[in-house]
Amino acid sequence: MNSSRHPSRTTSPARPTLGQLTLPAGVRLEGAWHDLCDRVRSTWDERADETGVDEAVTKMIWLAVGITVAVAATGFFLSVFNSAKAAVPDPVAP
Repeated sequence: MNSSRHPSRTTSPARPTLGQLTLPAGVRLEGAWHDLCDRVRSTWDERADETGVDEAVTKMIWLAVGITVAVAATGFFLSVFNSAKAAVPDPVAP
């Protein structure tokens, strides 16, 4: 080939190296990772924030749940005790 007729064929364009190709992707990936971490951290911090939430309603709900569980447990244990008591024979005098 004659270099005077086809000058573009004699000089090849510089090929980008692997570092030049992966660096922008790595920078974007790191930025996306930090953005994700910041969002998760802020969401976690906002989860515990209860400003404006009326605590009296929440406490009353938990109190009602606790009383319901206590009544159900008492009823269960009384029924088990009464059924076990009925199965025990009366003592016989010697």
